[in-house]
Formats: sequence, C-alpha cells, structure tokens
Amino acid sequence: MTSLTKQNFSAASEDAINIQINHELQAAQVYLSLSAWAGHVNQALPGLEKFFRESAVEERGHAQKLIEYQNRRGGKVVLQTLQAPDSEWTSARNAIESTLQLEKDVNKGLLNLQKIAEENNDPQLCDFIETGYLEEQNESIKKLADLVNQLNRVGGDGLGLYLWDQNLLNQKTDNK
Repeated sequence: MTSLTKQNFSAASEDAINIQINHELQAAQVYLSLSAWAGHVNQALPGLEKFFRESAVEERGHAQKLIEYQNRRGGKVVLQTLQAPDSEWTSARNAIESTLQLEKDVNKGLLNLQKIAEENNDPQLCDFIETGYLEEQNESIKKLADLVNQLNRVGGDGLGLYLWDQNLLNQKTDNK
C-alpha cells in the first residue's frame, strides 16, 4: 500500500535512508562496545568510557531522526541485522583511531545519501542531510582527529594517558 504522504520520494532515496539508519545503528553498537571496553577494570578509563557511551547515545539519536524522517516522507523503515562489534582494542589510541575511521565511514554513507537525493531531484532530503548531519559529522571527525593527536602527544599510556582521560572525563557532555 502506497503512503498518502509520499511525494517526490524515490525508492532509491528510501533504500539509501534505510542503509544509513543501519550505519548509524551499527556505529552505536561499536561505541557501546568501546564504552564497555574502556570502562572495564583492566582499562579503567572513565573519561573514554563516558565519551564512548555518549557517542553511542548520539548515534542512536541519529538513527531515530532518520527513522522519523523516513516515516514522515511515507517511506518504509527496514532494519537489517547488525554485526557484532569488536570487543578488544590494543590501546586508547587504537580505540580512538578505530572510531575516527568509523565516523569517516558514516560520513561517506551520508554523502552517498545526499548524492542519491540530488540525482532524484529531492531537495527536501538534501536539506535534511545538509542541515541535520553533514556539519555535525565534520565536527565529529575533527574532534576524533584531535583526540588521536593529543594521545600521540602524551604518549598514549602512563601518566599522560591518565591526565588525558581525566580531561576527557571532566569535559562537558556533547563531547563529539
């Protein structure tokens, strides 16, 4: 049954939104796993644990916004099975570098979604992606790159890591 609200909303856009919803949910799962890793007694990195936990919440929020948008436009939300994320990282630096790549991959998906919207002459979807996602994605990538550089500067372990983590812990929420 076709939705009464569906107008100028292509099947390609609908499919691409579903793909992006699943990218966002997968990212949330990875961040949740990273949070558990950082909070484990063997790591004891409360700042990093908080950062990753908040990032998981943020990614779930992104997925929810896409779900609401899909419904508002008359599309059908189709969720896919998520992959089990890694549960071990070799260091805080390795964990942050992994999330930097994760955010770049999510950004690539958003750019693809925007391209599909442009190809299908869907200015509403283009505006939704540009105003709600792309700038924030660039900020996230910059923040994670800064964290990698900071960890490289402090050596990534010992007192430097402890002080870096405490700084992260004491930062206000909305850390990405």
